[in-house]
Amino acid sequence: MTDIPLVTAGGTPGQLLLHLAPANGFVLETYRPLLLSGFSGFHCVAVPPRALWQHSPPHLLPEMDWHQEAEVLLAGLDQHYLPPLVAVGHSFGAIVTLLAALREPERFRALILLDPTILVREAIDYVVDLRRQGRAIENPLSQGALRRRRTFASIEGAFANFRSKDVFAQWSDEAIKLYAEYGTREIVGGRALTWSPEWEAYYFSTIPSDTWEMVNRLPTLQMPILFLRGETSETYTEASAQEVAHILPQATHKQVHAHGHLFPQSAPNVAARQIRTWLKQHGLM
Repeated sequence: MTDIPLVTAGGTPGQLLLHLAPANGFVLETYRPLLLSGFSGFHCVAVPPRALWQHSPPHLLPEMDWHQEAEVLLAGLDQHYLPPLVAVGHSFGAIVTLLAALREPERFRALILLDPTILVREAIDYVVDLRRQGRAIENPLSQGALRRRRTFASIEGAFANFRSKDVFAQWSDEAIKLYAEYGTREIVGGRALTWSPEWEAYYFSTIPSDTWEMVNRLPTLQMPILFLRGETSETYTEASAQEVAHILPQATHKQVHAHGHLFPQSAPNVAARQIRTWLKQHGLM
């Protein structure tokens, strides 16, 4: 059996157990401010995505999608004998968490889904069609990932580069420092991205075709579910969020005002307040 790692993301053993599944391209440490503020009573662990422990992604095939990552997550929970836990997933990590919960719901006490990658159907169809044609890597998100700058002279150089990017405009210096330090690794002569562009492109190219079928199955889950959206997100759009709320009215649907898809990093304290309120309402802390 493949040795699947388990890492500690915060907290103390013996506390309530929480699993964190990050967004595509973002290392666990960038969630530290959110975890410290929102989940101080939890022992936070993670079965890291394969991007963080396998050297290179598999060869892209039409049948490849995020279901394989959910299988790895469940196998990791098995391998490390973890009891039922509260699961937090962001973006790609939220979908992997949902897939795992639909397969083995007994593993989870509650789901907290942060701006899940529930794209509008046209966007999903576009990615899936490219995959069927053997052109998955032509997905613009994948191409953008492959163009990403890979190396930096130092942590300070990485920080300066990230600080200059529009995508991080709402991030605090503290958040960008965490990304610069942990989102890059030491190499001869400098630093390189920890989460490789090849893996990031692979995940963008393998968005599941059955995302909305999966959403329609969510009412079968007998557990509390929180959907938390960034108000200006272009990933989990207002249209998608409204449709999800119609399908799953028993879940809680909230948003973080004036922040986008990366609100767990750009507004950790604001998100944490909403999450803590919800956890207390459901007797989870």
